[in-house]
Amino acid sequence: RYSVASRGLGDVYKRQVGEKSSAGAGTYVLWIKAENHVYLVEDGVVKRAMLTTAEPWKTPVGDYEIEYKVQHAASTEDGIRWYIPNFLAFYQRPGAIGHIGFHQIPWDEKTKKPAQPVYTLGMPGYSSHGCARLAPKDSEALYSFAHEGTKVKVR
Repeated sequence: RYSVASRGLGDVYKRQVGEKSSAGAGTYVLWIKAENHVYLVEDGVVKRAMLTTAEPWKTPVGDYEIEYKVQHAASTEDGIRWYIPNFLAFYQRPGAIGHIGFHQIPWDEKTKKPAQPVYTLGMPGYSSHGCARLAPKDSEALYSFAHEGTKVKVR
């Protein structure tokens, strides 16, 4: 009933898989910002729960859909060229150049250093520019689960 994972610091936590989603029936991606979690929901049941780090004020609560997905994306922010695996876009802030979406923790293309260690997902002290950062295996699962048009619910 539960999927158990380690954060890398020896602590183990449980993810509620198999329970009904708080956001209702259907198949969608649910991002609950206050929980720092993204959920894959199929037929109203949570299939996977994933820790995330984001800058939540940049992503408004609402209902969206995946606009496009790119397995190998890149972006330049603050003078650094970031490699962004498994990018799924669902929102563009008015006046912004890029989209907000879900993706694996990016890394600096020059130094190969990640923007944050995986074990820090869900913890304070790290933030994105609005996207929901995910661990590599979680970003792969989301990339396989969602396609253009998949509903996204941000709460």
